[in-house]
Formats: sequence, structure tokens, C-alpha cells
Amino acid sequence: AMYAPICTLEFLHDPIKPCKSVCQSARDDCEPLMKMYNHSWPESLACDELPVYDRGVCISPEAIVTDLPEDAKWIDITPDMMVQERPLDVDCKRLSPDRCKCKKVKPTLATYLSKNYSYVIHAKIKAVQRSGCNEVTTVVDVKEIFKSSSPIPRTQVPLITNSSCQCPHILPHQDVLIMCYEWRSRMMLLENCLVEKWRDQLSKRSIQWEERLQEQRRTVQDKKRTAGRTSRSNTPKPKGKAARSQASHPQEDH
Repeated sequence: AMYAPICTLEFLHDPIKPCKSVCQSARDDCEPLMKMYNHSWPESLACDELPVYDRGVCISPEAIVTDLPEDAKWIDITPDMMVQERPLDVDCKRLSPDRCKCKKVKPTLATYLSKNYSYVIHAKIKAVQRSGCNEVTTVVDVKEIFKSSSPIPRTQVPLITNSSCQCPHILPHQDVLIMCYEWRSRMMLLENCLVEKWRDQLSKRSIQWEERLQEQRRTVQDKKRTAGRTSRSNTPKPKGKAARSQASHPQEDH
């Protein structure tokens, strides 16, 4: 019995949990993207209580598969989450773009302040390629960089859309202003990002919007510092006999 494999039925009274390292790796990869959509890593998937591989029995990646099946297909279940489905049609080319309904993001100050984009560029669309059923790569030629959280080369760079739908929808040869996010050194092109036909006036507005965003951040930081000083200065005053004693025996000036 001591040599029986862990998949033996008698061992399955309790589920075999994934390894702690697997959970941590998934969390580190997914959590930054989840935060872009105001989601946090769920408490039900906490990694702290999971077993370590060298201390007990757990499921490691090597015990499952190393490659994703070629016929794997993905479906959207919400605007920002995807799950894998057993494919009815294994040919990704048959996915019609007409089924995708992209929401228009308006280029306004309110949008810019609420979205908090991490990069803003002026670029020309060179090519749009489907990298798989669940990924579209848009190649752009970067002309100007107005904002970035990491260095962006002034050359052709890929923008990644991790969905079967390309939103915002753009076509090759367009000259555009793009506002979106960077994730793990990859430039993304997501549904809640902004793509507008290039106009000098709009680029000047984006610079002004960034100034307003930085001003808003400074105001929030100043309020936090002021609140901290106020809480420290509001120390409780002495009461009763101690207060009367201090009042009747003031300290003499030297």
C-alpha cells in the first residue's frame, strides 16, 4: 500500500491541492491585469495554506501538461475574464469579427482621470494579426511618446489584445493616438483603452489631462499628510487634578 500511486481511489477522500508555488505563480501573473479592472486576487484562492512540493503531496505543473492543445478554444464570459471551452469549431479563422461589439470610450478628461492609463503614444498601425483564438497582436510604428511607465522604443512594437475580439477595433495604415496599459513590460490594447484618429488638438489635450491627473494625485497626497499631522497634534489634554496643578504652578521662564 505504501507504494500505491496517489491517484488510487482510496486516497481520494480529500482533494489533492495544487502546490503553493503554482498558486503564487498564477497570482503573480494574473493579479496585475485583474487590478486594471478593479478586481483583486480572490480570498478563496489564497496561496498561504497550500502545501509545499517537498513537504507533502500536491499537484505540480509537471503532473498535468506542458503544452496547450492546438484545438483549445476560449470564450468570453465577461468583458474582462475568459475561460477555456471544449471547441465546437477548431478553426479560429472562422471566428467572425461581426460577433464582437466594442464599447466606445470617449476621449474626455473624466475618462482619462478614471482610467489612469500607463502609456500614451502617437502611432501608425502597420498590421493586425491573430496570434491564436484568444489573442490579437497589433503592430504599430511608434512616432511620439507622451507617457509611459517603462521605456518604449520609437520603432515597430506589438500591442497585445488578450481576447478573441479586437477592441478597440482598428485597421492598418491608420494614424492614431493610443492610451492604454503596460503589463509585465508588454504593451496591451484592451477594451477599455482609447484609440482615436490622430489630431494635434487631441494630443495637446492629452498633455493637459496628464497635468490634471498629476495635480489630482498631489492634492490627494497633501490631504493625507495634513490628516496625519492633524491626528498627531490632537493629543488628549490632561484632566482633573493634573490639569489644575499645571494651571496653578506654571513653569518659570529661564
